[in-house]
Amino acid sequence: MKKKYKATIALAISVAGAAGTAGLAKAGFWGGMLHNGFLAATIGGMADWFAVTALFRKPLGISYRTEIIIRNRQRIMQAVVDFAGNDLLGADNVMKFVRQQDTAVFMKEFLVKNGEAMLLPAVDRMALQLQQGLSPKVLARELAPGLGDMLGRVQLDRLAADFLAGLSRQESAGHILHLLAASAEELLEDEELRQLLVRYADDVLTEYGDASGGRSFLIGLMGMTGERIADMLLEKGRGFLKELAENPAAEERAAAWLGDRLSELAETPAVVDGLMNVLEDLQAQEKLAGMLEQVLAELLAGDRLAGWLHGMAESAMKQFIENSQMQQRADAMLKDWLESELQGHHDVIAGMIEERLSRLSDKELVEFTEEKVADDLQMIRINGSVVGAIAGMALYAVIYAAGQVLGV
Repeated sequence: MKKKYKATIALAISVAGAAGTAGLAKAGFWGGMLHNGFLAATIGGMADWFAVTALFRKPLGISYRTEIIIRNRQRIMQAVVDFAGNDLLGADNVMKFVRQQDTAVFMKEFLVKNGEAMLLPAVDRMALQLQQGLSPKVLARELAPGLGDMLGRVQLDRLAADFLAGLSRQESAGHILHLLAASAEELLEDEELRQLLVRYADDVLTEYGDASGGRSFLIGLMGMTGERIADMLLEKGRGFLKELAENPAAEERAAAWLGDRLSELAETPAVVDGLMNVLEDLQAQEKLAGMLEQVLAELLAGDRLAGWLHGMAESAMKQFIENSQMQQRADAMLKDWLESELQGHHDVIAGMIEERLSRLSDKELVEFTEEKVADDLQMIRINGSVVGAIAGMALYAVIYAAGQVLGV
């Protein structure tokens, strides 16, 4: 039962009790005390009903100092805006609550439960939209000026040296070795390469044999032909690549050797100068745009972009789920960003509240306020009846006792 109905019932009981006990007012102490209790409860309940009702409308049609909310609308609105915007929803108070929350747990749980079902499909859709909406030619034309300016601001000699030095590091050399090995595998299966080796080996054998009859006899005795030498060389190359793939120690030695050779290149002035010339040549926007267009066209062709973005998102998601330090950094970054946004746009919160209140008519404002607080205010009416009854009976008892003492 709503408190409003309880308060009304309490007032009705008080009125009925006062009327019903009117004949007992002079029938003795207990009858008089009971009647005065009901009478005081009626007065207290009516007074508090008038006070509560006067907040929202005109009780009994009385307009003097009633409709308090409407009469003080601007002052009340400003107080509500100040309290909600600066205190209840102030940046410090909001962030005090947010700082106590572990947002990384929420993010981790979301990724565990919904990452594959929601995040990765969203990445795939984004990749499809990018692929359909991006033009390699237009994008290259837009990027070329900025990239050219960036290249123009750097010291090309230092950039070239740093680039070559970076390639010589163990990790970089390992990546380059893998790329070279993959390219070599395809090259060793190329028939044109085999025919080229056959022709070259035939020429060498012919020239070597023509120089001496003994050599020619020995070559024939061993059954050496250009095709046999070419096949031996190709098989030797396949064996080397197989060892690299299956033997980590061999791969490490090859990567170290490649890193040493790249370090030597990084210290070779001719190589650095050659790379500088390439970088200087790239500063021409036409060539730079053409190169970018080619790279972007390859990236956007087929499903390469979607696969790359999908793999990157999946890897980042798994790494975040397993890495507690990354979760802590994400938690701190999110809270710092939220705090900066709250402090930078704090006036927006107060503005939203003020705008919402200003759109309400007087009637709507009264109904909105009454809906939120009127039920709680009914306790004032209930207390008025209860306290009035107690006070009325207590006063009657005091007056009755005084009368008995004084003989009145």
